[in-house]
Amino acid sequence: MEPDMRHTSSTPTLIKALWIALLAGGFGLFSLWYGGRGQPISPQDGAELLARLEQAYGATADDERGFLEHMTRMIPEDDGREFYAVNLERLKAGEAAAEADRAYGGIILPLLLKHAAHPVFVSERAGLMLGTYGAEVDRVAVVRYRSLRDMINMVLDPAMKEGEIHKFAALDHTEVFITRPVISFLHIRLLVGLCLLLIGLAGLKLIDAVARRGLRSPGATG
Repeated sequence: MEPDMRHTSSTPTLIKALWIALLAGGFGLFSLWYGGRGQPISPQDGAELLARLEQAYGATADDERGFLEHMTRMIPEDDGREFYAVNLERLKAGEAAAEADRAYGGIILPLLLKHAAHPVFVSERAGLMLGTYGAEVDRVAVVRYRSLRDMINMVLDPAMKEGEIHKFAALDHTEVFITRPVISFLHIRLLVGLCLLLIGLAGLKLIDAVARRGLRSPGATG
């Protein structure tokens, strides 16, 4: 019995179309989750967030360094877009501090990913080139946040409060300021898109290889 060639040739085409649709849908869902161009915080939401921050951080070490004051200025100016927080950290010495730093990392990383945030760059000071302020910095960490709202919601998470004991046990001092890139060669969406493109091309070749093998198999000749 001769195989139905129309059915045989259309099956890989259908599988390819489904494969491409799956990858395109995955990229669309990722882009939607990753965000970066959300709605600004409304005055009503801003007042509520500030009240919650004051209740949570009004008497902590963070507030002593102006955390609430900075948030009070930033919320009315929020544009809903992504930003990068630059952390300049001075670490405490000793194994206990190092252990606390690892414990804090185990808490903060899942929280960041929960809000589509992630470290972009983490490095330790290796020396000085100009000036002297760098001598006070042991580590630099740059973190991408999807929005100010996401950052505040992350800070208000109970797990974040639980992690404070590790944070202050690990750090002698930290300065954090918010930036927006003027020039950046790191584009997460582009990287994800390229990875999916490579996976897609590999999948299409595999589909073709399986289809050709099926046509050559003894069962395909009837």
